[in-house]
Amino acid sequence: MSESNPYKRKCRALRTIWLITLCLVLGYQVANAQSQSGFEQRTTLKVSSLLSADLLKSNLYTIDEEVINDGLLNHYTVRSIFGVFRPTSTLAVKQLLHEIRAIAAMKRIETKTTAKDSVIQSGKNTVDAVANLVTDPKETLEGAAAGVGSLFNRASQVVGKRQTTAAEDSKVEQFIGKSKSKGEIASKYGVSVYSLNPVLQEELERLAWADYLGGIGVGLAQSAVPGAGGLLLTASGTTRILNEVINTTPASELWVRNKNKLGAMSIDADTAQLFLNNPSFSPAFQTIMVDALESMPGVANRALFIKISLQANTYEMAKTITEIATMAAGYHKNVAPLQSFAPFGRFLHATSKKGKAVLLIPVDYMLWSVKIADAATWLDEPGMTKPAGKQLWIFGNFSQKSQAGLQSLGWELYPNASSRLFPAKKQKS
Repeated sequence: MSESNPYKRKCRALRTIWLITLCLVLGYQVANAQSQSGFEQRTTLKVSSLLSADLLKSNLYTIDEEVINDGLLNHYTVRSIFGVFRPTSTLAVKQLLHEIRAIAAMKRIETKTTAKDSVIQSGKNTVDAVANLVTDPKETLEGAAAGVGSLFNRASQVVGKRQTTAAEDSKVEQFIGKSKSKGEIASKYGVSVYSLNPVLQEELERLAWADYLGGIGVGLAQSAVPGAGGLLLTASGTTRILNEVINTTPASELWVRNKNKLGAMSIDADTAQLFLNNPSFSPAFQTIMVDALESMPGVANRALFIKISLQANTYEMAKTITEIATMAAGYHKNVAPLQSFAPFGRFLHATSKKGKAVLLIPVDYMLWSVKIADAATWLDEPGMTKPAGKQLWIFGNFSQKSQAGLQSLGWELYPNASSRLFPAKKQKS
């Protein structure tokens, strides 16, 4: 058969088309792989480079040297005499270590003379709770994604109906006064009465019942644990005072207090009520959020924080949004006055009075990911007002790739921002 045979010509044409298609597919895959190779996924850090030496050494706990960073937050493993904990974020691990010291101090107080002790000291609840307290690394990583990471997605809202949070006492316990004892004891030990640490909650319960039933006057005990580890950083510098207000004020009264303050800020009553009825926000988070907003009078669109908070359907997300509010308040008071807030994906950014866009994110170590690279260009999209500059403030640090990538897009970077956002008060001489 000759080369001019129509069948052969058809086969040759099909083979050519197939080869071209294969080359295009392979070429796309190679190009895509090359483009993706410039991004970072996860990395491993050393705890000795993240925490001070005084936190690393203790007869109460050890901290695994290997710390997994998911691109934004650090995941620690703390092996204590009270169980294994896996806190997410450097701020969270510092709070946990404080709580462990507080638990040890509480356990030194005997309450065997109280009738309630035999029930509370059974230990079963503690064992069960510790087993469920983020002991699964995979579950912890996925849970964290519902916090900071998800805010880099496009906006969506999830609104919930307020329920009593896991750390709140029953209405009966609040009515009879036992909750007041619990709050006072929490304040003395510098912890939050709304902490989700089950071991801490058991000790607070034990001592609160002992105090309420007149066991040994636990309410008069002095704290053996310095500092106030139960709260987020606050712009006012009154962490201890705010902690005591939250701990010793009934949740129902905090609800009314926060509602009235939001009303005074001219925030829509229905939106405020949806926020206050969101079960993901504990009374502590709500109070910190409201106080942060109140400390920024004159800044436009403060209500946007409350609207953004309606999408929070997890503790992690509520915590993240609350931390962003405190960072904004800290920036406004201690760095430069803010003018307004505006949307930025699922959360928001601020604009300073000098016209600079200010993005504040509570992350430990930022890697250069596809998600971060995409978010870094949002302010440059068509229709957006071009800012006089772009600032990114974070609690931790940037990887070399994220630093180079962000700076190439015009961002001014401010790592280790806590000391500037929340400067320590100078001691009077």
